[in-house]
Amino acid sequence: MTTRQVLVSLFAGVWVGALLVAGWNPIAASALTMDWLVEVVRSPFNTKFIILILFMGAGAAFIYRSGGILALERAIGDRVNTARDSQILTWLIGVFIFFDSYTSTVVTGNATRELSQENRSSREMHAYALDSTTSPVTTFGPVSNWIGFQVSMIIVGFEATEVTTDELGVTAFGLFLQSIPWNIYCFMAFFMVGYVAITQRFFGPMLDAEWRARSTGRTIREDATPLSDVSTDVGEPSEKNPKLVNFFGPILVLLVVGLVSMWYLGGGHQPGVDIATAFQETDVALGLLHGAFAFMLAGFVGSLAYRTMDLEEAGETILDGFKTMVIALAIIVLAWAIGVAAENVGTADFIVNVMVGSGVPGSFLPLIVFVAAMFVAFTTGTSWGTMSILTPLAIPLGLELVGPSVLPVVIAMLFGGAIWGDHSSPISDTTVMSSIFAGSDHIDHVNTQIPFAATAAGVTVIVLVLYGLGLQSPIVALPLAFVLTALAVLALNKIDARRKGLPEVMPTAAAIESGAVDAERGEAAPGNGRYAFLSLIPVTAIVIVVAYLALVFAFAALGG
Repeated sequence: MTTRQVLVSLFAGVWVGALLVAGWNPIAASALTMDWLVEVVRSPFNTKFIILILFMGAGAAFIYRSGGILALERAIGDRVNTARDSQILTWLIGVFIFFDSYTSTVVTGNATRELSQENRSSREMHAYALDSTTSPVTTFGPVSNWIGFQVSMIIVGFEATEVTTDELGVTAFGLFLQSIPWNIYCFMAFFMVGYVAITQRFFGPMLDAEWRARSTGRTIREDATPLSDVSTDVGEPSEKNPKLVNFFGPILVLLVVGLVSMWYLGGGHQPGVDIATAFQETDVALGLLHGAFAFMLAGFVGSLAYRTMDLEEAGETILDGFKTMVIALAIIVLAWAIGVAAENVGTADFIVNVMVGSGVPGSFLPLIVFVAAMFVAFTTGTSWGTMSILTPLAIPLGLELVGPSVLPVVIAMLFGGAIWGDHSSPISDTTVMSSIFAGSDHIDHVNTQIPFAATAAGVTVIVLVLYGLGLQSPIVALPLAFVLTALAVLALNKIDARRKGLPEVMPTAAAIESGAVDAERGEAAPGNGRYAFLSLIPVTAIVIVVAYLALVFAFAALGG
C-alpha cells in the first residue's frame, strides 16, 4: 500500500519472511531469499510454466504483427456502425483471446479502439469492456497461463497442509475444475459487459461518459489525460498480406493441441481411462506447454507462409513476444516465493488456529475468503499476488473448518475476489493496461468501472450469504446470480437515468444528430434509444458466448 510497486512489495514480503526464519540476520535472510527464488524456479511444474508463458507471449506477438488483427478489422469494420456494435465487438474478441489477459488487452484494445472512437463510444466504456472481459475469460480458459498459475497455487496450498491429494481423492487440477461453476464474480463481471453493451443501459459515471461521447463526440473528458499507447512493445502490424487465418489459426491450434495434450498425458489414450479421469490425472503444465509451443509455431509458420514478414522479422517477433511477458514472469516467480515464505514461517498454521478458535461458522468461510481477497487485491493491485498470499491460508483453513467439500467454493471465491481487486484498484497492472490500450484517462477508467465491479461483487456476496444459510448447489446459485445481476443493472440504470434526466437506453449518435433526442436535456422522443436485438452483431456475439460458456462448463464437468 505504501510503495504502490508490486515487484518491490512482493520481494520485500519474501525477504521479511526469510528474515524471520533467519533469526533477524539480514545477510542470512538475503541468502535465504535467493535460495527460495532458485527453489521455485527449479520446480519442474514451475519451470514448464515459465517457458509456456514465454511461448504465449511470442504466439500473441505473431497474431498482432502478422497482420491478423488488420485482417479482422477490415473484415468487420463495415458492419460496425454504432457505439453499441463496437462495444459488443470488443466483448466478443475478448472471448477469443482466452489464453492470456495481457495479450487479450493488447490485441483486443488495438483491434477495436479506432472503431469505438469513430462510433462515439467513450474511451471509458472501451477500457471497461477490455478490463472486465480479459481476466474472467482467462481464468476459465480452457487453455490459458492463468490456469497453470492457479493450479500451481492450489498445489502450494496443499503443501501447507498435512493432507495429500491422494487422501482427498482429487488432484489440484481436478479441484480447479470443480471450482469453476462457483466463480460467481468472474461470471457476473463477464456477463455484465455483454449485458450492458447489448441493452445500452448504463449507470454511474459511465452513463455520463457515454452521453458525453454520443451527444458531443468527445470520447474522452475534456481535461482528461489519456495514457500513451505502448503497442510498439509488440511492433506494428504488417500490411503486406493480412489474413484472417493468422488471427484464428494460432488460437485454434493452441486450443486443440493444449486439450489433446492434457488428455494424452493423463492417459486418455489408454484403455479404460475416461476423459474426466485423464484430465484430473494429467500434467497440466506440460500439456499447456505443448499448446503454447504449437501456438507460437502456428503464428511463425503462418507469417512466413503468407509472406507477411521475412525470417529475420519472424525471429525478432519471437524475442519481442518474450519481452512482453517479463513483468508477468517476475510477478509469478515472486508470488511462488511468497508461498514458500508463508510455509516456512507457519502463516497457515497460525491463521487456522486463530480462525478455528474464534468459532467462525464454516459455511460462511467462502464469504470471508472473498472479502479478504478483495481487500488484499485492491490494496496491492495484483490478483496473482493475492492468490499467492491467500491460497496457502485458505486451503488449510477450509480443510480444518469444514473439510474437502468446501474447497471448490473457497478456491473460486479466492480467485474471484482477487480479480475484483484487479478490476477496482488503480494500481492494478491489467487496469493500467486497459487504460493504455483504450486511450483512456486512467482515473476515469477506474471511477467508471468500480460501480460495475461493485454490482457484480454485491451479487456474489448475496449468493455467498445464501450459501452460508444452506444454498450449496452451483446449479441453483449461478443462474440465480445471473438473474440478480440483470435486475440490478436494470434498476440502477432506471434510477440513475431519471435522476440525471438522461435516456435509460443510450441512443445512437445518429439519433441525437437527427434531432430525435434533445442533446441539451437528454430527452428522447418515444421509440428512440431502442435497438434491434436480432441484428447480426448481437446475435453473433450471443451465439459465440453461449458456445464458449458451454465449452467452459464441459471443461469444468471433467473435474466431477
